[in-house]
Amino acid sequence: MTNTNLKLWLKLAFSYGVGPATGLKLIQYFGSVENVFTQNFNSLSAVVSKGIAESLLSTDVDGAVESALNWQSQIPENRHLLTLEHASYPAELAQIANPPLVLFAEGNLSLLQNPNKIAMVGTRHPSTQGIENAKSFASELASRGVTVVSGLAAGIDKAAHEGALAATNGASSIAVIGTGMDLVYPASNRETYRQMAKHGLILSEFKLGTPAQTQNFPRRNRVIVGLSKACLVVESASDGGSMISANFALEMGRDVMAIPGSIHNPMARGCHKLIKQGAKLIETASDVLDEFSVLQNTLFHNEINTNNEDPILQALGYDPLSVDSLCAKLAIDFGELCGKLLELELAGQIINCGGGRYQRIFR
Repeated sequence: MTNTNLKLWLKLAFSYGVGPATGLKLIQYFGSVENVFTQNFNSLSAVVSKGIAESLLSTDVDGAVESALNWQSQIPENRHLLTLEHASYPAELAQIANPPLVLFAEGNLSLLQNPNKIAMVGTRHPSTQGIENAKSFASELASRGVTVVSGLAAGIDKAAHEGALAATNGASSIAVIGTGMDLVYPASNRETYRQMAKHGLILSEFKLGTPAQTQNFPRRNRVIVGLSKACLVVESASDGGSMISANFALEMGRDVMAIPGSIHNPMARGCHKLIKQGAKLIETASDVLDEFSVLQNTLFHNEINTNNEDPILQALGYDPLSVDSLCAKLAIDFGELCGKLLELELAGQIINCGGGRYQRIFR
């Protein structure tokens, strides 16, 4: 692709009022992106609105185009601008309705070629168990050859990326962000962003300088799902943003999977709702791999070995339990129990849920 051709794609993508649908409409009507920009006002306004026609003929976005090219040229070996015509543009994404005209990419482009990619999504306000589930599932799946795709948001997204970055066979994770590539949102994810750019891959369809805006995140979600073979909802409220991703998956013909949680956890109700509607119930990473038809010699099942296990951990089970209930269940002195609960909490094996209730953390 020539530099001139790339500039035209960028100008089309950045022009006022031109989203993926309008951009593709123009290309299909005039035959190529080059032909779009040889048209006069009357020809363009016969296909799109007068405002869009004026935008295409103006120089308003030339600065944004140059900024994108400069961004790429700063680290040419690690930064890329992928148009729909680019050889590395992901084939799965190109097949969805109205794919992004251009993708900013930073990191390992080869991850896009892995056919086994899974979207891992969930709430920004997860439980401790939800975070642990996201990390452990992502780490195991990445270790078994699956690329984990998520949105680099706080909560489940961040945990999924961190888990995949820690995979034993090397990092395999793609982050799709809802801002320009020059912004980190939320700022608390800066270190994860840095690690993803170094060891994984970060994508965005938004021009540099685009801030975090509510309307951009559903667009980001459609790319996350569009890249993936399936969508795994780790933890979500019944009306959470992850449910939008699940709906995108259904519309695109992707498999929808969900990890069940405690009936007392409001952030598990979205997963339970999806399972009721037919989503595959996921208990172990092997359940995901079975869906992917990935043959593995050894699979981790995250099974809990209760042999020689602390009786308090056995008694806690899967749901929050009060100290009084534990005392009755174990026939143990209240003061002694509180001391042991503190030890287990400091060891990261249980959490204090408040109100005198504790819950075990499964790893």
